[in-house]
Amino acid sequence: MIRKWWSWVGALMTTFLTLRYLLSRVRPVILKPTEHHTDELNGALTSLGVRRIVVSDLHLGGGDRLDDFSADREFADFVSTYVVTEPTELILAGDTFEFLQVTLADVPDFEWTPRAAERRLTAILDAHPLVLDALVSFVRHDGMYLTLLVGNHDFEIHYRSAKHVLARRMELAVDDPRIRFGIRYIGEGIFIEHGNQFEAWNSFVRFDGISQPFELVRGTLAVKNVINPLERAPLPIAPFIDNVKPSSAFLWHLLGLARLRDLQVVGFVLRGVILTVRSLLVPLSYRKSETLDESITTVRHLQNQRRLKRILDTTRRVVDRRGDRPQTSVPPYLVNHIERESRRQLHREMREFNVSVLREVVHIAHQPRHATTRLFICGHTHMAQHVPFNERQTYVNVGTWTDVVIDITTGKRQTQRCPFLVIQVDGAGDVAHEFLVWRGNETAPTPWVPEGMARHRVLRTSHSPARFGSEAVTIPTWKNEGEQQ
Repeated sequence: MIRKWWSWVGALMTTFLTLRYLLSRVRPVILKPTEHHTDELNGALTSLGVRRIVVSDLHLGGGDRLDDFSADREFADFVSTYVVTEPTELILAGDTFEFLQVTLADVPDFEWTPRAAERRLTAILDAHPLVLDALVSFVRHDGMYLTLLVGNHDFEIHYRSAKHVLARRMELAVDDPRIRFGIRYIGEGIFIEHGNQFEAWNSFVRFDGISQPFELVRGTLAVKNVINPLERAPLPIAPFIDNVKPSSAFLWHLLGLARLRDLQVVGFVLRGVILTVRSLLVPLSYRKSETLDESITTVRHLQNQRRLKRILDTTRRVVDRRGDRPQTSVPPYLVNHIERESRRQLHREMREFNVSVLREVVHIAHQPRHATTRLFICGHTHMAQHVPFNERQTYVNVGTWTDVVIDITTGKRQTQRCPFLVIQVDGAGDVAHEFLVWRGNETAPTPWVPEGMARHRVLRTSHSPARFGSEAVTIPTWKNEGEQQ
């Protein structure tokens, strides 16, 4: 049987990716430490009895087409009318700022310097004056604290220049106790981390600070090389690519559409595939170094990355030109095959992404140092969750304040757009929490409830529980109502 041309292309691509991966493992890029770093925060340093409110994943952007945050008025009202009602520590649990989608004429897209971080953060703050004014007013009240945790989209907040910009715009000194920066927050029965470290594409080798060279994880390259160019495309559905988590599910969805026979959609998908391949072909394997004398691997890595980018840019331009030529249709047998496979991949990726962070937090919860920790909090996935581990410990994913498509097959969006977590710790060390949704000044916050995907979903336990010593811990997963367990 004669193999089709695309099977040969797939085989060659698989071989090439394998070789590149093996090469990267043999010659990893050496990451050298710099003075730009952020420490872990001790939650016990905050005044005992102060209420804590946790919000995550605002993704404040530069105010252009790539900016996903549009709840400026809602957030400003939330801070100025609800948060300030009593002494509070407002914890922004990562990805507060969308550094990766800020494009400036005087800053190259792949410049990772203190100057670039300062310029990008300045553009973000200028684009969201209501949010900035609300935070400035907040810290002026007695007993108010602002804590910012580092995420994968605002990793540049590690730079001292970025910290100084934010503190200066808030009319504070960078060492003022009313504003703090951290990579995680631990203490008084609480564990908070953004969550990107628990997911392979966005996990940093050196998450506690800036390295030399700047550490580029897969997720960063995907945003810069794939998501940003696709969001600028003229196709009406293009701006929604960043509202689907994981973003790869968006391309699988397009591949599964019957309208794939539309050549405009074909061109969009093909461009996305090429951009994704270009991002994946860059070998990324890092190793820590505490010295400053290993640089040859770094130089060669950056040179190879630039060469590969030029080659794939040329390939993309050729494909774009060919896509402009008049064609009749995509072969039906190829469309049918793609539709079946894409639907399978779509559901697999969304299911795996939604439990990846939860699975890792289960491991953390069973470490001896967290035996007294009652509440484990993350963001990152944009999918809010409230999962009791046992009678003592609970996991909460506080979701996001951006628009989220919770079921791409039907276009259903989340209705609880502004979730937040309220935590109270009493003098005896007991931790109480409420997971609420902000509904505006005229309505009291309502309790958060699970939102289904496409059809109503119920929670069941996995048949393959993760085991820790003699303890068996079940990891919750989603199933369609009526499915056989």
